[in-house]
Amino acid sequence: MSVPDPEVIACVGGALCVLGTLGAAVGPKRHDPVVKSLNLEVAGVGICLLFLAFNHMLALLTYVAVGAFATPILLRAILRVEASGRDRENIEGVQRDQTPR
Repeated sequence: MSVPDPEVIACVGGALCVLGTLGAAVGPKRHDPVVKSLNLEVAGVGICLLFLAFNHMLALLTYVAVGAFATPILLRAILRVEASGRDRENIEGVQRDQTPR
């Protein structure tokens, strides 16, 4: 089995970067935090492929290690922001319902 050319790996990595970023920015269901984080992971895989194409092993290992730690933290932060927004809407709705008319 032969290894693909670095140019092919770089092109696939660049395409994944662009598609993942566009999916997170303007794609369908972009307001869903889980879908948004998955789209950002697609862009992250594209960056890993770009690192691999240029044979920067230390950069690739660093990116994978940081990604493994950062993904759960970012996902938890996104979910907390979404939950606080829903809680704020629920509180405002309850306060509107309790005001005398």
